[in-house]
Amino acid sequence: MEQENKNSVYVNMLVDSLSRKKRILEYILVKTRDQEVLLKDEEMDPDTFQAIIDEKGEQIDELNKIDEGFDTLFSYVEKEIKENRTAYRAQIEQMQQLIGEVSELGIQIQALEHQNSGHFKIYLANQRKAIREFHVNNRTTSSYYQNMANAPKPEQSYFFNKTK
Repeated sequence: MEQENKNSVYVNMLVDSLSRKKRILEYILVKTRDQEVLLKDEEMDPDTFQAIIDEKGEQIDELNKIDEGFDTLFSYVEKEIKENRTAYRAQIEQMQQLIGEVSELGIQIQALEHQNSGHFKIYLANQRKAIREFHVNNRTTSSYYQNMANAPKPEQSYFFNKTK
């Protein structure tokens, strides 16, 4: 009887793991949408963009931990669940629903990340262009000042004969 209680607790922990995973994916989706807004802004703040990437990275690490724990726990109670499907019917249905929602969130995040990747490539191309223009302008300015420094001074007429 005590083993049944443990297994019931483990199955409930599986449901909780999926619920936590769903909440984290919802958060990641919100942050990915924030990235999209930033990338569409011509004056994007790279520090804010990096902060979002860091936040998402932490959440992804948490997701990986949850997945590892879920897999371990599921392998432990898988046999019990299969043998007593009717006893765990409510939890199984809840897990199936959560898995569907988690999958949908994953697809939405993936699609948005793909779009953001395109926006980010455009942003990088624009930044490279701006840097290239800066270097060209810098060389042009430097060349101009160098030519002006080597040019004859107005008091030194170019045509004045210095042999007299």
